[in-house]
Amino acid sequence: MSTGIGSSSSSTEEQQHLELSADLEACSLLGPQDPSNVDTGRTRAKQRLSLNGKRRRSRMSRRANLIGICGVSSLCILLLIATTQHRPLTTPFNQSAGRDQGASVDGGPSNSLARSAFYDRFQQQLQQQQQSSQTAVYNLTATIVDVLSAQRSRILAEMENFEYPRGGAERLTDMTPETNGTPVRSVVVTSWRSGSTFLGDILNSIPGNFYHYEPLLDFGIKQIRDPDDQELAVQNLKNLLNCDYADMIDYLNFGKTHTYLFEHNTRLWDVCREFPRFCWRPAFLTRFCRLFPIQSMKTVRLRLAQAEKLLEDQSLSSVRIVLLVRDPRGTMQSRRHRVWCGGNEDCEDPRLVCQDLRDDYKTAEVLLLKYPSRFRTVRYEDLSLSPSEMTQDILQFYGLPFDPAVEEFLDTHTKVNIGGVSSTYRDSRSAPFHWMQDLKPEEIKQIQDVCTEAMDLWGYRRIENFNNFSTTQQTFDPMVMPPPFT
Repeated sequence: MSTGIGSSSSSTEEQQHLELSADLEACSLLGPQDPSNVDTGRTRAKQRLSLNGKRRRSRMSRRANLIGICGVSSLCILLLIATTQHRPLTTPFNQSAGRDQGASVDGGPSNSLARSAFYDRFQQQLQQQQQSSQTAVYNLTATIVDVLSAQRSRILAEMENFEYPRGGAERLTDMTPETNGTPVRSVVVTSWRSGSTFLGDILNSIPGNFYHYEPLLDFGIKQIRDPDDQELAVQNLKNLLNCDYADMIDYLNFGKTHTYLFEHNTRLWDVCREFPRFCWRPAFLTRFCRLFPIQSMKTVRLRLAQAEKLLEDQSLSSVRIVLLVRDPRGTMQSRRHRVWCGGNEDCEDPRLVCQDLRDDYKTAEVLLLKYPSRFRTVRYEDLSLSPSEMTQDILQFYGLPFDPAVEEFLDTHTKVNIGGVSSTYRDSRSAPFHWMQDLKPEEIKQIQDVCTEAMDLWGYRRIENFNNFSTTQQTFDPMVMPPPFT
């Protein structure tokens, strides 16, 4: 650009110089002139010509500078706008990375591979934030009707290849409460650290399932023994199984500050993350729950004698209950890893644990006679040793198929240990028996001494001789076969 301007200025000056020379030449032809005057005029003309040229070049230079400044400023503004739109909106990356499994203490990269992983995760986080910001715009315009319609379509797609139970429902509308259908309702009754998270997640892997995870969490770390609390707890379970959230205010208020109440219900929680303003509304939850053809529930705070009231309720005729039990030695060993258990006698006292096991056994004897097709028992150890076979057996009891989604869940969750003590990614064959390595001989003996009857009833063999404990650890089989009630 500067070359072109310079060339133009030079040609203009030459043209003016030629014109001036021609004018002077013409004057000389008109008459005799004083040479000194002519030279003086020529010099002044050249000075004016030079001064005009400098002024033109100065103006052109200022114009070029102004154009350049404007161009750079526009580019900076565009970059600033783009950067603002795509800037991560959450906490600093090192804080979020620290929450990831296996993250380093300071969250920073320590070598080239770590730096590469760091930037890969950063890009992923950036993409997630961009998606979240786009979703947020949609969330502001979506209505409850929109959300329900979208979920209805997802359920329909999820159930496309579902094998409906023989002699029962033939289509999705036969099983959804919103169309006056009867859903499959599965309930697991157990106690803390007895394998219910594993079984609960198996049931939640079934297409079209709505998971009522620990619906009595707001009662605290205790077994519900007070009669008034028992009545309220049973009513809460009935409300949830009927998709009635209108009288569940305490439950929902608890969930607002303890979101894991809903997080295990993956189909609900996905919607809650996208539409948080709807998540805790009774009117929304009631209608959302009624879309699903299958409901599952697991509870660890209510004993079997109280859970029987669910079987007695005519409005819940499709409810079926599994009582899940575990070797008290494994239960007590597992509870030692949980901070919330300490100081709560229902959780840390083996006497109470085994008293509940005895009471549940006696109730089970009665229920198997009264409701042979709607109640059964399962030992956690049997499920862990033969997860595929036992899962098929349990699903058949509930009237559900062994769906490919369940098969995939078992294939990915039962072969390796990943995550912490609450993870369901476990080597299932070894998970129930860690107590033989983790508990000291005196701790095992203490549990066995107060659990003799309960262990005998449920088919758990006691260690009688602790003299050569290291050898016993390698050869001891704690399971008595076959399981009780089979």
